[in-house]
Amino acid sequence: MPILALKNKDKDGADSPERGGDDVVLSAMDRRIERKLVTPQRIAIAVGVLLLIAVSVYAYVEYGLTRTLTVGSERLTVSKVSYGTFLEYIPVTGNVVPRTTVYLDAISGGQVTEVNVEEGAFVKAGDPIVTFKNTQLQLSVIQTESQASEQLAQLASLRMNYDTTHLRNQRDLIEIEYQIDRLERDLKRKRPLVATGGATQGQIDDLEAELNRNKANLGPAHEALRLDEEFRVTQIGRMNTAQEAMNKNLSITRENLENLVIVAPISGQLTLLEANVGESKASGQRIGQVDEVNAFKVNAFIDEFYLARVTIGQTASVDIDGKSYQLKVSKVYPEVTNRQFEIDLLFEGDPPAVIRRGQTVRMRLEIGQPADTLVLANGAFFDDTGGQWVFVVDPSGDFAERRSVRFGRRNPEGIEVLSGLTQGEQVITSSYESLMTFDRIQFRANGS
Repeated sequence: MPILALKNKDKDGADSPERGGDDVVLSAMDRRIERKLVTPQRIAIAVGVLLLIAVSVYAYVEYGLTRTLTVGSERLTVSKVSYGTFLEYIPVTGNVVPRTTVYLDAISGGQVTEVNVEEGAFVKAGDPIVTFKNTQLQLSVIQTESQASEQLAQLASLRMNYDTTHLRNQRDLIEIEYQIDRLERDLKRKRPLVATGGATQGQIDDLEAELNRNKANLGPAHEALRLDEEFRVTQIGRMNTAQEAMNKNLSITRENLENLVIVAPISGQLTLLEANVGESKASGQRIGQVDEVNAFKVNAFIDEFYLARVTIGQTASVDIDGKSYQLKVSKVYPEVTNRQFEIDLLFEGDPPAVIRRGQTVRMRLEIGQPADTLVLANGAFFDDTGGQWVFVVDPSGDFAERRSVRFGRRNPEGIEVLSGLTQGEQVITSSYESLMTFDRIQFRANGS
């Protein structure tokens, strides 16, 4: 067998038999064979590599860029987009309460001496319910009445004095006017008698002096009467005001005494009574309430998000005992407590006969006008996507693809479609919790 001798050069350029080199020494029996770059085997390998690359690219484009999940269609809820009337409403849970409730308070307080009716009884307006005893109040009333009586007597005496003075001034004026008239008549009658000796000049002079004195007193008498009249009117007005104030004070005092007997303010049912004989109640302490019978309203609490959209006059509907009843918002309380605000609703017409105080009812409160539009069934998908996109089922029914959409108003049953969907298209409306990262949902055939 021919032997190939390998020659390697050392550091000095000499051949070294221990190291391999590029020069190959052939024997006389050997011949050099040239290698071919292109061979059938290499072509086959290259084609296989290209096919593998093409398949990989296709798989990446088809299944890598388009993220696909295969699921069974029975696990999903599919709803159809339809054209209909959309009604915007919110579900509201309320409690049935009496339309009118009047509370009973111990206005003056005291010790309970008598309880005339029992809790739960039906009463008429004016019926006595509880009687109190308040000795301090009774003594105060007696003292106030005594003081008022004294003051009223003083006012009456002052009024009499003013009237007496006024009458005296009037009489004085009348007397002066009478004397002037009498003296003028005497002078007219006696002056002609001086010439005949029937009257002396002295008598005439005396009459004239007396007449002049009375005429001089006439002006002050008129002024005194005028001043007296003004003063009298002013003082009598003040006395009348003071008398009215004392009478009002006396009336209030007597009313406090009457309040020791608590009576029913309206006809109805005494639904609460907290009073026992011998028990003491402070002034203003609540002891019971009377509810109007067969007249109800619904009291409800709503999330503060809808505060600006709920107003007086809006309607709500409720189903009770198989029948639908309409209610109307009668009052909106502006206070927000625990992120909720309160409203009252009244039944339009007679309330249901089977309704009872404290009953819970579930209503649909309308907060928008009805509109004819495309509607999609509401579902858990909306909370997952925020209403930005949905999975729309292909007409073939084999898969569903992600699509951007725009929704409008929403109620518990449906969502208003503004754009992105057409009538008749089907949309997956169940939860997207496990579908959020996919672009395409491939439906698995039944049984596979």
